Amino acid sequence: TEHSQLNLAVNRSDCACFETENLTSINMASPGDPYGTAGTGTMPKPFALENASPSTRLLEKRRQMFEVQEALELQKQEFARKEEAFRKREEALKKKDLELQESLIRFSKFLQENDSKRARADKKAADEVKSRQAKEKEIEQLSEVLEQLREEKDHVHEVLDKYMQYQRYLESVLEVAEDYQEIQDLLARHATLQATNDHLRQHQQESAAEAERIRVELQAFSKRKTDEILNLNNRLAQLKKQLEDYEQQASLQELKKDHSLHVASQRTLEYGQVVLSADNIFNRCRMKSHIAHPPETHPLQQLDIIGNYVSDLLAICKRSGAGVSSS
Repeated sequence: TEHSQLNLAVNRSDCACFETENLTSINMASPGDPYGTAGTGTMPKPFALENASPSTRLLEKRRQMFEVQEALELQKQEFARKEEAFRKREEALKKKDLELQESLIRFSKFLQENDSKRARADKKAADEVKSRQAKEKEIEQLSEVLEQLREEKDHVHEVLDKYMQYQRYLESVLEVAEDYQEIQDLLARHATLQATNDHLRQHQQESAAEAERIRVELQAFSKRKTDEILNLNNRLAQLKKQLEDYEQQASLQELKKDHSLHVASQRTLEYGQVVLSADNIFNRCRMKSHIAHPPETHPLQQLDIIGNYVSDLLAICKRSGAGVSSS
């Protein structure tokens, strides 16, 4: 019984591997690769038909159909080659299955001879049960994900049906619009206008912010300048008061200067008169004196000489008066 269960488990494992490889080869034509050319490297190249004439578009469509036909032929050849490889793989798996069965027979005999190895086999079986339970849990999770993807697919189809009315509307616009030949042109024009509108809105917001900033700066500048004007007016009033004080002081100084000039002129006049008188007396004394006095120009020296002359003259007069009295 244990031998048959192990053989059944191995056969199921090999079949699962073979089916996985077959599904991998069949699913090469994915939704993103509808022509099945992902493994051949012969993807039809798109051609820009926005500005082409209808005949050119027809020729391009035929060329694309021809390329798709060639891609299908290549896919058929690739499928035949893989089918041959899968056949060889199946034969190899059958051979390996026989070898594995023989190995399992020997392994079963070895289990019968060794109880400890059977215990390890039981443990391995328990691990396989745990692995199977984990895989079942993973399958449940993947099923939930699949259900979510199906719901998302239904939602996408609903959105697609909703947006198809816009497709029909754009097609109706193309029928009456002469400036646009393709829907892409309308969408491009709309994107351009939308970008321009967004740019203008952003520029308006930036201009409003800049105007607000300038208004705040202007208010601050006006307040600052008003304060400066008030300070300058106060300073001007102080300077005017100081100017009046200085002008009053200047008037007083002018009066003092005039008085000083008058006193100086008087003293200069007196000094001139004294100098002239001293010079006149000096010249008279010099003429009458028997001493050869040098001609002095300094008034003080002249006065000294005059004083000496007068002293000498007074002394002579006193002596003459004394002599007359004695006689």
